[in-house]
Amino acid sequence: MLGNVGHTLIGAVDVWVASKYDISTLSAIAIANAILFSIFFVAIGLLSGISIILSNRRGERKPTKKFFLSGIVLSQILALIIWGIIIFSIKFVPYFGFEDFLVPNIQKYMYITSFSLFGMYLYQAIKEFLLAYEIVNFPNVVILISVVLNAVLSWFFVFGGFGFKGLGAVEGIALATLIIRIFMGASLLFYTFKLFKDKKEKPLFDKDYIKQVLKVGTPIGLAILLEFVAFNLITIKAGLDNPLFPAVHNILLTLVDTAYMVPLSISAAMSIKIGFFNGAKNLTEIKRYTLIGLILSTAFMCICSVLFFFKPEFFIGIFSKEKIVFDIAVGIVPIFSVFVLADGLQVSLSGVLKGIKQTKAVTACILSSYWLVGIPLAFYFAYNLNLQLKGFWLGLTFAVFTIAITETAVIIYQLIQKRQENYITD
Repeated sequence: MLGNVGHTLIGAVDVWVASKYDISTLSAIAIANAILFSIFFVAIGLLSGISIILSNRRGERKPTKKFFLSGIVLSQILALIIWGIIIFSIKFVPYFGFEDFLVPNIQKYMYITSFSLFGMYLYQAIKEFLLAYEIVNFPNVVILISVVLNAVLSWFFVFGGFGFKGLGAVEGIALATLIIRIFMGASLLFYTFKLFKDKKEKPLFDKDYIKQVLKVGTPIGLAILLEFVAFNLITIKAGLDNPLFPAVHNILLTLVDTAYMVPLSISAAMSIKIGFFNGAKNLTEIKRYTLIGLILSTAFMCICSVLFFFKPEFFIGIFSKEKIVFDIAVGIVPIFSVFVLADGLQVSLSGVLKGIKQTKAVTACILSSYWLVGIPLAFYFAYNLNLQLKGFWLGLTFAVFTIAITETAVIIYQLIQKRQENYITD
């Protein structure tokens, strides 16, 4: 939980620094990240298969440490592929229809940030490996140091100091992001190589293991892609409607993402624990961790929902004091307060499905809910009912509620099946 919140705070600092520079730059960075996230978070989903596979193997009492190097190699291959896709996509930005003054900043930010993928994916692969062993302390230390370091570097590179004039928001924030992600990946690499030094079970490159990770991780990557494209389609479309909308949308997403990191972390813990007991064929423990995780996530997001609803001026004011930005954002807060609650519930349920290796079901739920329900309703509310950005958020809220309902149905069915398969029950 601490690590994921820290990871989000890195992005929140970027939004805050950009907002202090000017709102148009924040809009450009928001659009650039919308495009980038839609591309490179697919591989994050693929790499999440590492912890699922290894936790299930640990439950089955099978060896796992030898797969360490395989995950690192996979992360860098994915980084190279995704980097090439991003570099290729940059040239098409001028044809997306954005305001001319936004295009150069979007392209510049995408180019510099693309090189950070290698550090980012290295960190993610090693973190997933350690997560399977429930080793979280050192990754948390790294992420907390990164939050502070990113704040210092971002402000220094953007505004300057000590005789340095500053690079401006786009170059400054992008360069800070690049340095931070390299630092994160290198730190975990140093730690894990030291951890595995003199171990009898040496890391090996294993093609079969890579195939297993991709088999489990591909549906997760596709699910993340579908979800990010849904959100970022709105960012991009909103940018075409009004140059201020991406900035407002990005501020709201930053608030939601910060709260979301807690149930996401609980979901990750659930998938590891449930994965272990799925390998051990213990239905009692699977149900116990499912119930505990859902209670924790729902309780936390209820608190966040209430805070966002009754104190919107405080949270929006962190990022911008401009009246027009504030008025647009505050008008959406009642809707996105409900969204927060449903989003916490659905991500917890997805952790259960990932733990029992039903990752295809997660993809199916997200695909149907966002693209058959949420996005059509979002465009209908935004344009037919003239609700604009508020309509988009209303459609997204319907989507996450639908995900939660469909995932609940799948989990109930899977638990019934496992009882029939003679899993351990009390």
